Amino acid sequence: MRKIELILVVLSLICGLAKTSAQEVDTRGFNLIVVGDPQPQTEEQLGRLESEIMPHIATIVERYKAESDLPTAILLTGDVVWDTMSFLPRVKALFEGLGVDVYAVMGNHDHDRQSPRNERVAESHYVQAFGPKNYAVAMGQSLLIGLDNIGYRSYEDYTPQVDLRQRRWLRSVVRQTDEAKRLVVAMHAPAVDFSNGCEPLRYTRKLLRILKGRRVNFITGHRHRHAIAEIAEGVMEISVSQVNGNLWFAPLCGDGMPRAVLCIEERDGEWQWHYDILGRESNSPIYLLSDEGSREVVVKVAGWEDAWRVEWTEDGESKGAMEQFTMVDPEYMHYVEQEANYSEVIMQRLRRSAMPRNHYFRCIPSENATNVTINVTDRFGRVYSHTVE
Repeated sequence: MRKIELILVVLSLICGLAKTSAQEVDTRGFNLIVVGDPQPQTEEQLGRLESEIMPHIATIVERYKAESDLPTAILLTGDVVWDTMSFLPRVKALFEGLGVDVYAVMGNHDHDRQSPRNERVAESHYVQAFGPKNYAVAMGQSLLIGLDNIGYRSYEDYTPQVDLRQRRWLRSVVRQTDEAKRLVVAMHAPAVDFSNGCEPLRYTRKLLRILKGRRVNFITGHRHRHAIAEIAEGVMEISVSQVNGNLWFAPLCGDGMPRAVLCIEERDGEWQWHYDILGRESNSPIYLLSDEGSREVVVKVAGWEDAWRVEWTEDGESKGAMEQFTMVDPEYMHYVEQEANYSEVIMQRLRRSAMPRNHYFRCIPSENATNVTINVTDRFGRVYSHTVE
């Protein structure tokens, strides 16, 4: 029998932080499609969101509906638009057109840059389209908490932060939430410094004191790159790559991640996730990068995490782990240097975005080898294989 619980989320209306809501919650689980920074700035980019991105997400929604009657929702990780405030309701309408609940958090580019030094006015377009900047919604055996962590002063002057009023509100929410529930904290900017050993940022340390002893998953965007941070026992951040590649100007993100959305599936309180890659029939994260005629086998493993294993076999014989190494993505650089044709300002931006990453692996088979198989095992035990003849 379906287990349904009636959740009454009593939240403060002080400072427009959130709204009181009552809803029925299916505690068996849910599907959450996380869309990283859609960020259309022009009509052409908005049209591409509709024609290139939305059809793929629609197929995911339909697949989930066919598999079960569990609820499916969409989460936008901020930068819903790129400074074009009139697009906010239009982007929301596109996602709501899929027939599922749509949640979002506010990004720096969702502020009206024509209203510097007046945060309330700058954020008014977003609030009118999406509602409260801070909210809590029960989903399955989790609580989705949306937090605005952009302290906005002007277009080029903003700081990741969560202020005292928000922290007081968060503390009240946490106190009212069953300790068994997973807390899913969605924000735009990262919770940790990914360039400095994944150290929690100053504002995050204050949040962690409020969240102490809870099972917590931060979900963020902003960086346009994929990363995972194990912050503490039971506390993790998933930083989601950008769904449109690199700001609509390249088909890959600067770290080599393909255009994709992160799919989180909760079943009986337990999570699994994977990237659903746009334009790819399978969700295999393995991309063969070897040069033609070279004995060396080189692969990229999109969405790689420290908890994964990348191993290889030669003619069926196990050879153990492949050698992991760091480089700038060659496919991304080939596109930038050989195919992209934009203004010099955009070309410089594309080159600056190229970031060395360590999701590359290689091996050198023996001269008489007839085939090599790469096996990637993710943290959930799922195995993806690719054979090179």
